Amino acid sequence: MFMASVIIRMNSIAVNIRRKSGTLKTTFKMLSPIALVAIAAGLQMAGALLFFKTAPDPFLIAGYVFITFGVYLFNRFTDCEDGFNCPEQRHFFQEQSRLILIPILVLSISILVLSATGRLSFWHIVLIVAGMFYSLRLIPHWRLGSIHFIRMKDIFFVKNLSVSILWSITPFAIAASQPASVIPVNADLIVIVLAFSITTLINTTTCDVRDIAGDRHVGVTTVATKLGKKRTGQYLFGLGLFVSIAVGTAFTARIISRPASILFVVTMTWTAFVSLPIYIKELRIPRNLAELLIDTQAIVCGVGLITLTLV
Repeated sequence: MFMASVIIRMNSIAVNIRRKSGTLKTTFKMLSPIALVAIAAGLQMAGALLFFKTAPDPFLIAGYVFITFGVYLFNRFTDCEDGFNCPEQRHFFQEQSRLILIPILVLSISILVLSATGRLSFWHIVLIVAGMFYSLRLIPHWRLGSIHFIRMKDIFFVKNLSVSILWSITPFAIAASQPASVIPVNADLIVIVLAFSITTLINTTTCDVRDIAGDRHVGVTTVATKLGKKRTGQYLFGLGLFVSIAVGTAFTARIISRPASILFVVTMTWTAFVSLPIYIKELRIPRNLAELLIDTQAIVCGVGLITLTLV
């Protein structure tokens, strides 16, 4: 009887260990893509500081990393589209709803530390506020004779445009706010910001192509749900080609430097490369791998900017 009780107890412990191990594994799986984006943001912040000839500030870099992590993690808890697009992810964040305290604490601590060290800027607040409007239904919208509240991501094209402009400008805007910054008066800065913005726009729109079925199911209108996969791909290709011709013309006219032109070409080429599996059936890869590849666009931008400042 005693031995039977011991065996039952040991089996119970083993089950709990496996359950906890599985939970930790799932948690890592869900948080690692967000961490990757946050690290990429840190690289971009470091590159922007170097570009403006300012010593890399660990507080500014870490603050930008944690704000990015907090904003993206908070969005996971409000992303109802995931119930169709990625059920496992939606189920995890519904089941672990108490974890929403993590992004709230991360954002709060980031603001406090940046403020206490005299590094908090207007653009840090803009990022956080925009993140809340992106994730929460805070925008009044008149429909069917009454006021409804919607998220920024529910507004056609505003989702993609706001993400591409905001995240491409803020590293440079924060770096420019530093007293020791030396802002170059040339077209290179415009081309670099353009490279970050266009590749981010392609990135976010491509992600919407992957999620067409789920977005249509919950009634979210995006460029992809309006145009469909093929026409969205054609639109992005045309946009990228037009901007590339403009940058190539500026380089030929010696308006922009060779390093800035190379950065533009590298980021555009890499973004096109990692987007192809979404549009070409024969190149289709698992969703997790596709998401990982697409997110490397931000890393390439950050690493490319740091490399540009060192050559």
